[in-house]
Amino acid sequence: MHIRHRRFLTATAAVTLASGLAAAGALAVLAAPEAVAAAPGSQSRPSPVTITFSGLPGTVQAGGAPVEFTATLRNTADHRLDVPSSAFVVADTGAGAGQGHFRLEYRPPGGTQWLDARVSAGGVGAFWTLDQPAVLSLPAGAEAGYRLRLTVTADAPAGRVAPGFNSVVSDPALPPEQRAAEAGSGYPDLLIAPAAAPSTPPSATPAAPAATARVGFDGVPTAFTVGGEAKPFRLVLTNRSGRGLRVVPAVVFQGVDELPPQTVVLEFRTADGQWREATPGGSPEHPTWLYFGLRTGDRNADVVALAKGESRTVDLRLAFTKDAPILFESLVAVSGTLPEPGESAAEADGPAADFITVPATRATAVPARAVPDPDPAPEAAESPTAPVGPATASSGVPSPAVGGVRTAAVAAPAADPRLASTGGGTAAEPMAVTGAAAIALGVGTLVVARRRDRVRRGAGN
Repeated sequence: MHIRHRRFLTATAAVTLASGLAAAGALAVLAAPEAVAAAPGSQSRPSPVTITFSGLPGTVQAGGAPVEFTATLRNTADHRLDVPSSAFVVADTGAGAGQGHFRLEYRPPGGTQWLDARVSAGGVGAFWTLDQPAVLSLPAGAEAGYRLRLTVTADAPAGRVAPGFNSVVSDPALPPEQRAAEAGSGYPDLLIAPAAAPSTPPSATPAAPAATARVGFDGVPTAFTVGGEAKPFRLVLTNRSGRGLRVVPAVVFQGVDELPPQTVVLEFRTADGQWREATPGGSPEHPTWLYFGLRTGDRNADVVALAKGESRTVDLRLAFTKDAPILFESLVAVSGTLPEPGESAAEADGPAADFITVPATRATAVPARAVPDPDPAPEAAESPTAPVGPATASSGVPSPAVGGVRTAAVAAPAADPRLASTGGGTAAEPMAVTGAAAIALGVGTLVVARRRDRVRRGAGN
């Protein structure tokens, strides 16, 4: 009788595949072992066993990993029912998928090993019978689950198919001619996605870096009094690349000793004339370096669009709180260029502008290590703009006053041309720019300007 059940299911599956999503054709009546008779109208009688899928994905990729899901049979009757045979179907809906495009494995209820399902029909779509050692008996209200694992080959056509699970159910409480019925899960949609394209090996030639803008400072004071008033200077961007650029500048403090960010008050003026505080950030590779992004919170405003040959100037002002340390620092302007397609991000840094912080009284002398060694001659060639002479620098920076009296100790470093500000460019309306916003805009963390050798040598003295 078990064999006859399977033969019947194979015959009805052919009707299922031929009709696409329709349920299996007229069910034969599986009577007692001694008699099999047809029962008119038996195919429309609903089965007391329900079948549902769980874990069935909506999409499976051709050539991808197998997908696992479960078909659960539940007896809704108030007495025992038998399930002599079950089958799994993948009905094609026009994509052209066939038996050779699928592999089905299963674990029967209570089973612990994966078994290959037996192919039982050909043609359009795919059909498997799930062998089981004995007739599955379902007590009233009981459930049994078939664990299924479906693999789609890489050459399977993309499109929609409809998987389904069918079982022959025998109800011993009915007369022999009415015992057989078919339970089905229905046919949900399953989308076969195209096989993933082979990954393209990375190009042996790295992407060319984007062009960069010249960047530097103009008018940086040579000394700042801790707890004193803010002093103004300018950041200048100049595009000499021959094309339009989108840049995100930053202001970087480089020194031997740590400069606590809470002791620095750096402000920039936006295009509407308002002063805003710059946003501090650190560098894990250089704990004593500190950079500030000129951030407005508006990405469109934070990126400076420089036309070919254009210059932009940003007004800055800097002050230190009374808790700031007394130290020697180098101030460097950095400009990161947002890359165009086929380019990599690039950064440029301007010449260092050296300054010192001094106390609000003339009693404390500047630390000896703050005086750097003489510059190597090639260093001057790195400056993108003409240096400002000592006389110009000293005349533009008033000496700090203590009780209304100017101090000579602070004005002394101005005589060294290395402490004069460098930079250049044409003054233009202030433009709000940012360095920290570069992370969100795709440039990544700015590579801050390289450390100046003279600062390192000054630390060792």
